[in-house]
Amino acid sequence: MPKDVEHTARAFTAAYAEHDARDGKDSSYADAGARAAKLASGELVGILSQKRPGQDAPWAALRAEKARQTVKIASVVVPDGAPSVSCSSALVRVGYTLTTTPKSGQASHSSGQLVLRMEHTSDGWRVTALPWA
Repeated sequence: MPKDVEHTARAFTAAYAEHDARDGKDSSYADAGARAAKLASGELVGILSQKRPGQDAPWAALRAEKARQTVKIASVVVPDGAPSVSCSSALVRVGYTLTTTPKSGQASHSSGQLVLRMEHTSDGWRVTALPWA
């Protein structure tokens, strides 16, 4: 896996999956999408920046606990059966552990993964789609 592909995949995943519902931090669940959009291109940029109704319940739960979610990347790989990374495109699966830490109480951990379609642009590697998401 080329280092620049892996770096962008890791940075995008952290931006996309991390949320901070503590006072004075993120204003909605969609803030993570806006951060991730900086590492995207094409139609995905606008999609990531949209606030969607399905985000309201998870955001309300995080706000109630004033919780912060952080990501620890476990793996960045080409999915089984996918083509190898080329000089212009890549399909990458990022596995991670999401830790949710409430203001009070115990932290919880869950596993997640994202599949990223990436293209090399004049700005470097950018995520263009989230297949199977």
